[in-house]
Amino acid sequence: MRRITVLALVAVLALGVLGFAQELGTRGRPIYLLLVPSTEGATVLEVGTQIAEALSEATGLYIEASLQYDYTGMIEAMAASDGDTFGIPASVQYLGIYERTGGNCSIRLASVRYGEGTYYGAIYVRRDSGIESIIDLHGKTWVYNDVGSGSGYVIPKQMFDNLGIVPSGIIESGGHTNTIAALYEGQGDFCTAYYSKPTPPAGWIGDTWEYGDYIERWVWDPHVEDVYAVPGYQTDLSATCRDVRRALRKTYDFADVVREIKVLMLEGDEIPNDGICFGPNFPVDVADTIVDAIKVHIASEAGQALWSDENFYEWNEVMDVTDAFYDRLRVTLQIPIPER
Repeated sequence: MRRITVLALVAVLALGVLGFAQELGTRGRPIYLLLVPSTEGATVLEVGTQIAEALSEATGLYIEASLQYDYTGMIEAMAASDGDTFGIPASVQYLGIYERTGGNCSIRLASVRYGEGTYYGAIYVRRDSGIESIIDLHGKTWVYNDVGSGSGYVIPKQMFDNLGIVPSGIIESGGHTNTIAALYEGQGDFCTAYYSKPTPPAGWIGDTWEYGDYIERWVWDPHVEDVYAVPGYQTDLSATCRDVRRALRKTYDFADVVREIKVLMLEGDEIPNDGICFGPNFPVDVADTIVDAIKVHIASEAGQALWSDENFYEWNEVMDVTDAFYDRLRVTLQIPIPER
């Protein structure tokens, strides 16, 4: 009798492991959506949780949002996952995930902001600082968000090292919004963050901004030292200014932010936008379901209110991409392009 009981127990345990294992996308085995605090952490988690809930409702999968402590934490969490994790890494982070997993990850979507799949990094200074060129940054206090950020640290650090520019001090803010706020409040001499090209004012019928144009076109007129105004047009800063200064428009006097802070220069070539990446061994069919749900959600009115939030990730649309989309960044960072 005892032998039969033991055999029955073994059978039950075996069925628990082999037959009744929790299915992916249930409360017992959730799918994790990893978020990085590139802007304001509390808002990122709040909005990300709402997005996870909307995707759960659309797919029938239980998806749980998880805010990572920093950029490096995102890379490590993605690399350590096994078939249950996807996330929204910034471009340099994605390259880190690719390297850490030996390519055992899948980038499926990239963000589109105001019609663009790429952005730039920029250096920002106060207009009254006397800083007129990159050389003037030597010996000054640098504000950036995180050492894992492409536009915030990795690319400008490469520039500074090449030119022998050594800051006298650093302030690590934890997010792009915090970075520009710190500069505005006088906590540093210059900062580095993302730059999205300006949008023409309403009614504009001329050409659009291209690389090499005046950086603050439609935002600031240096000849009148005031908000840019095109004869016959009324410029609305909230509609034309798309760079990191825009992140302060709900918490500060936006016009004053622009009056006080200028874009000194861009950091170089375009940077591929952040995207949706699935971690090691994530089932392709489940990934397909989530990708389809994201496309539908972001195109909806409710989705737009979440994804395009300036203190979230400011996504307007998504586009399909593959790993090759990030090769231009590999070239910038002098990282070998992988064989495919």
